[in-house]
Amino acid sequence: MPHHIYGFTTQMPEFMAASNMLVTKAGPGTISEGFIAGLPLVLYSRLPGQEDGNVQYVVKKQAGVWAPRPHQVVDAVRRWVTDPAALEAAAQASRRVAKPNAARQIARIIADRAGVYAPLKR
Repeated sequence: MPHHIYGFTTQMPEFMAASNMLVTKAGPGTISEGFIAGLPLVLYSRLPGQEDGNVQYVVKKQAGVWAPRPHQVVDAVRRWVTDPAALEAAAQASRRVAKPNAARQIARIIADRAGVYAPLKR
């Protein structure tokens, strides 16, 4: 199978848009981007304590699975590749929990509490 290994890239939105699922560590930024892209998540690693809640949230919302061992990652990917209905169910769950405007809403709350008004630039 042809492949290419990328180093640092700024093309993650494009890569996610071209993907059917996301295999990743349980970092909050990547999880959020995956949700916004409507991708089911296979979480294979997490920072103990700090990211435990991220794993629990993704699994509870049925937007992905916890697969900390290589064979579990393979099993999860294989299941979604061979069961399009399960893949779509996880994708729908991922889209349901997405909060694409969260950063903007947080900035507005902070500005409001600080008594600062800044018009939105689009």
